[in-house]
Amino acid sequence: MAGLDKLISLSLPSIIKKKIDVDTLKKIERELFLEHGMSIKLSMEHFQTLLKIIKKNSEIDVSRFEMECLEQLFQIKKLKENYHVTITNSKLIHFILDILGDDETRKMILYILKSEHTIPEIIKESGVPKTSGYRKIENLLINGFFIETGKILSESKKISKIQCVFQEILVDAKKEKLTVSGIVPKKIFEKSTTMKSIVKNLE
Repeated sequence: MAGLDKLISLSLPSIIKKKIDVDTLKKIERELFLEHGMSIKLSMEHFQTLLKIIKKNSEIDVSRFEMECLEQLFQIKKLKENYHVTITNSKLIHFILDILGDDETRKMILYILKSEHTIPEIIKESGVPKTSGYRKIENLLINGFFIETGKILSESKKISKIQCVFQEILVDAKKEKLTVSGIVPKKIFEKSTTMKSIVKNLE
């Protein structure tokens, strides 16, 4: 269940690259590719592997480095059962605003916020045409805004159940400031490989 990691990968790789000198970055990228077959972007779903390689190939304080990178993306507060995420990274903010700005996508997101559903259910209940509906759901899955939570048997076929990474989304516009925040369910947040250290620090 790597939805949150995929969403973070829209911005975190570029933040990481800017904080590492060119020669060290080349060594890290080379080892990451040769030993694990991954780019830095793909390593967001295996974040602890990336951190080990950074530690091995540099003098960087990895714990501090990790927190400084993640702080450029968002602020986290633990609620009773879930996590409140305030996004501070402009690229992530614009991505979320763009998808919420599309009428069909927004209808599907609103339908799926509180619970998981199959793709046919999402399309039917939101009243979105099949062709554009399937295409837009695929885009949301690729970018980690939706995640696949399992499969069920329907008419002798296995079909995916889909869930949004957020249970609630809030867009707050004030003078010269725009923030996007949301509630991420515990089971999604704590299965993210990029969030392991944050989870420990919030316990």
